[in-house]
Amino acid sequence: MKKLSRKIDLPLLKYVAIVTAIIMLVAHGFCYFNMLYSHDSMNIFHAGYYGDSLGIGRFLIPVWTFIRGPYYPPVIIGALSTIFMILMIYFICKLFDVKNKLTILVMVLLLCTGLTITLLNATYINYADMYIFSLLLNVIAVYLIRKKGAISLLSIAILIISLGIYPAYLGVTLGLYIGLLIKDLVNDKNKLDVFKEGIKCIVIVAVSLIAYMIINKVILYILHFNLSDGYNSITNALNFDSFGALITCIKDTYSKYFEYFFKPHTFHRTIVYILNIVVVLIAIYNSLKIMKEKKVKTGNLVFIILLLLILPFALNIIYFITAGMTHELMIYGINITYVFIVLLVANNKSILNKIAYISLMFIAFCNIIFSNQVYEKKEMELESTINTINRVIIEAENTKGYERGKTPVVIVGNINNGSLAVKHEKFDYQVVGLITPFATTYHRTYASFISYYMGNSMNIVDKKDSMSKTANIFAAKKEVQEMPTYPKKGSIKMVDKKLVIKFSN
Repeated sequence: MKKLSRKIDLPLLKYVAIVTAIIMLVAHGFCYFNMLYSHDSMNIFHAGYYGDSLGIGRFLIPVWTFIRGPYYPPVIIGALSTIFMILMIYFICKLFDVKNKLTILVMVLLLCTGLTITLLNATYINYADMYIFSLLLNVIAVYLIRKKGAISLLSIAILIISLGIYPAYLGVTLGLYIGLLIKDLVNDKNKLDVFKEGIKCIVIVAVSLIAYMIINKVILYILHFNLSDGYNSITNALNFDSFGALITCIKDTYSKYFEYFFKPHTFHRTIVYILNIVVVLIAIYNSLKIMKEKKVKTGNLVFIILLLLILPFALNIIYFITAGMTHELMIYGINITYVFIVLLVANNKSILNKIAYISLMFIAFCNIIFSNQVYEKKEMELESTINTINRVIIEAENTKGYERGKTPVVIVGNINNGSLAVKHEKFDYQVVGLITPFATTYHRTYASFISYYMGNSMNIVDKKDSMSKTANIFAAKKEVQEMPTYPKKGSIKMVDKKLVIKFSN
């Protein structure tokens, strides 16, 4: 135990822990102390939840939920998420030898308030602790790969576990490692040794991916599950129709990196866009100044340029792997860019660096405002859904021929596409998990919400399915097509001994 404590930088860990806990509380505390059921987070009620995870290659999610429990306790998830963020940032500081308190503060502000963390908490909080744990494992993998000898092979096991939870954060590992290789070259490390280190990382990542795919297939075979062909499944990995599609995806991987980084969804989005340009320009100026001062050799400089060209692709590699099927939950790797920017403006009291620090803190401030607005939106969504579904239940139970718990109920259409879907002004709806004004989004969520959240035993057909085949059949019936949409009179009625609730055409 004493030997372990000597290896841990306790003053650094304590400072990171205090700062991270405060920022996580300010940015995400509302979510952690309130239940904001919506969208996929309602899957905690779904019996096929484990099968869903296995079917898309996340075979360790059932293990996690078995340990933690299927229901999501927001405070516990918030505490676990905060602990994992503390450890992740601590290891990043250790990797880059960061000790300056202001540098750490700014880094924590940006890493804890990124868009991915906010959206994860807001809509997919049942996954939040495990996904952030996956992020931590990607950083620990870098730490282990840098070690000499057989201990570096432990990174393979770490990466397999991370991939088995959520495969989207591989860019964190690659991006951080490239940053460390550039640091080595700037500090005059032999370019051949750096090249070997880079090959070592590539081999370990490749072996981890292959091992992950094999393990996943074995688990599916043993448990008699098949891989899903959904958009978020690993079956779509590297699925290019042609060589031209491959080239286009490479180009788009770069363009999407710049789009996601420079203009993220946040408060004062245009100002943040401008400030991102400012801090990047200052970081570039500082990097040129550092290389001039250290008199970096030509050979090393060539390698640095090559690595810098690869870096945006590496940070956004999930876009390439999924052939463009990404969303904001999957792009945390891009947020690692701020680590390099902060490092390049650290420990320097020039006016430019002061401007950079102020700009970075303002960006984080905008992220904190945005996160709290998002949680406010989710609370309003939940209240709207409760009020609307409560009226639907009352009207259903007043319909002649309907018997609660026995009469099959068919939900046609989506409430978010109907006349009740009034979007609140000044909210950003163009982000994954925020696109709807109601908490119920697809068929299974209606069943979960009505049965468990509202406590009503409504016998909804196909309640375990994401989409209802019965609803599609009924939607094609002439009688149902002639029905108005809710809340108009006649939008809830008996058809072929089933109660039909029509939310939209």
